Amino acid sequence: MSAYVEIYFDNSTGRFPTEKDELVLKRAIGLKKDEYFIDRKHVTKTEVASLLESAGFSRSNPYNIVQQGKVIQLTVMSPEKRLDLLKDIAGTKIYDERREESLGIMKETAARRVKTDGMLTDIEVRLKELDEEKEELAKYQALDKRRKIAEYTYYEKERLKAKAELDKMERKRNEDSERTEAQQRRE
Repeated sequence: MSAYVEIYFDNSTGRFPTEKDELVLKRAIGLKKDEYFIDRKHVTKTEVASLLESAGFSRSNPYNIVQQGKVIQLTVMSPEKRLDLLKDIAGTKIYDERREESLGIMKETAARRVKTDGMLTDIEVRLKELDEEKEELAKYQALDKRRKIAEYTYYEKERLKAKAELDKMERKRNEDSERTEAQQRRE
């Protein structure tokens, strides 16, 4: 089971923030959900309320229709209450509330920005430190490589010297061994 209601607003005076001369507001009510449409486009309830408030129809402003006895009540009000009522009717109270809310959001955003700027500065400092460490590491690695090459060269020369000495000793031993054998054969 479902039903819907459509309201056609004359917008020739431009009261609604749209370029069309007519605005169609539709609410479809079903068993499980309500749907809202503005000019056949699906919107949220909040968007509908915002549109109506922008045109001067506000939930906090029940004075679009003046009830019996309200005019007399208005004439006997104190100036402060009358000013509050006029602010409600004109929608300035909602404007002031939204303005305060927006200013609060702006302050929060500014505080977050300051915090973010501080974090960015810290990150930039750390990146600079890391770059310096990277350069130092590259220098260290280059020097370490040179050291290893020098060590390898030194040990290779020492090894070759030792091998040459061993070869020399081996030849001498072989020669001595051959001489000893030759002497033993002669005897």
